[in-house]
Amino acid sequence: MTMIGTFTRDGEASFPENGEAGLCAFEQLIGRRLAQVLWFITFDDEFPTAACEVAIAHGSIAQVTWELFWPSANPNNADTSSPALDDLLAHKHDAYIDSFARDAAAFGKPVLIRFLHEFNGNWYIWGGFKNGAAAGGPEKVKAVWRYVVDRFRAVGATNVKWLWCPHGPTVDVPTDAWNDVENYYPGDDYVDWFGMDGYNWYPKDPWGGVRPYQDFDTAFRPLYDRLVAMASKPISISEMGSGEFTYGQINKADWIAETFTRMKSHPAIRLFSWFNVNKELDWRVNSSPAALAAFRSMMSDPFFESDYTDPGVAR
Repeated sequence: MTMIGTFTRDGEASFPENGEAGLCAFEQLIGRRLAQVLWFITFDDEFPTAACEVAIAHGSIAQVTWELFWPSANPNNADTSSPALDDLLAHKHDAYIDSFARDAAAFGKPVLIRFLHEFNGNWYIWGGFKNGAAAGGPEKVKAVWRYVVDRFRAVGATNVKWLWCPHGPTVDVPTDAWNDVENYYPGDDYVDWFGMDGYNWYPKDPWGGVRPYQDFDTAFRPLYDRLVAMASKPISISEMGSGEFTYGQINKADWIAETFTRMKSHPAIRLFSWFNVNKELDWRVNSSPAALAAFRSMMSDPFFESDYTDPGVAR
């Protein structure tokens, strides 16, 4: 069984601005309730207690993507280098982290925190590629993960479930051996959930790059197999989507049907979040009537659940 989730915000990725109305609108669109809602915050933000309370009251768990980035100081997190990891390990952000952790503990209810997501890509300032690459990049990312988790535990934030989320196969993920996801793994005691992100960008991205067609097996299966081999953890597909396309006789509606059909044969996948945003491409489930009809049809399957249940963690 796999739980239904989404990120619904168009534009700025702030759940309180989208609010419960956005969740209700998406639920009405797909004909199902949501077990989980995803959004993004940064190190400029406090723990989002009010938003998490809204999600819980709605019947959904929050998956908070916490980005090691300060947009107030530098709004371009993708194209710059940063000493963020080094500064964190040098205790320069302890007061902020501890305050955030205490607020998370005070919230008291389960919350998924997706920290340092897509660390194996070449785009984020907290990834291994921009923090030494073969000269210690994965080790630094791993050290930061453990450092932050330990500080949360020190203040009793045991309600936080840590979601460790590499990116799936893509032309932008370095394929050198130093960047193998196993090199980033902080250990079973530091991870509650595995995550995967993956998209079908075919035929091209908005920057002019030609992109290969990626079905479920291309986008997710290689990483799925590696994660399952690493440890017994529930897996969240934390970001997924496809733009509109035609590939032979296949279109986005077919991609949706095939993707969710294939997902059912991967038992470790316990949660997905559809990236329902018209952003780089129109990832939304309602980018066309055919796509929406396919999504609604797949979500009518009771295999996909509207109630969050903790799948447990093998330790």
